[in-house]
Amino acid sequence: MTRIEVISSYISDNEKVIDVGCDQAFLSKKLAKRGIYSIASDIKDNIIESAIKSTNIELKHFIDFRVGDGVTLKENETDYTLVLSGMGTFTILNIIKDNKVPLKRIITISNNNHDILRKEMNSIGYKIDLEEIIKEKGKYYNLIIFSKGKQKLTNNEILIGYNHQNKELLKEKNDYIKHKYSKIINNVDNKELELVIKAIDSYKY
Repeated sequence: MTRIEVISSYISDNEKVIDVGCDQAFLSKKLAKRGIYSIASDIKDNIIESAIKSTNIELKHFIDFRVGDGVTLKENETDYTLVLSGMGTFTILNIIKDNKVPLKRIITISNNNHDILRKEMNSIGYKIDLEEIIKEKGKYYNLIIFSKGKQKLTNNEILIGYNHQNKELLKEKNDYIKHKYSKIINNVDNKELELVIKAIDSYKY
């Protein structure tokens, strides 16, 4: 499945969704076909204009298009599920930390630094519900779903993840990472990469 399909599969029919950095609002369009209301938000007005033009009239009843920086929710718009996909971990963290409106859940697909994302989200009061590796066009992506709560993660869970749903793809990704990192540390000592390889070797699938 594609990233959009996997994200959609974790959204229930009674949820309200805000997709920040929505691109062409592909997720909102998919949700609209299920009768799910969502906000498609992006910082660039030309992206939103293009998304509006490419959306069928019948789907527009379920989509609120917004231009803005970060989470564009109003004070009375609470308990939304926030989707942040296709951006870096530090951008994701900045958006979440700047948000003032209570959220129901947060679904992320960050491009890098998943260990930092797990640690930082934990430090600001979010726990990991589940994770899933997605393979799309030969690339691996790590979806993580967070909700409010406390959680104590082991070092291996910080490095590899918690409650992975697709163990087959996780192993495939880990084998790829181990091979890649092993080639690097054969030439240059790197303690951080060695810790990742150690965590991969000790992971119980």
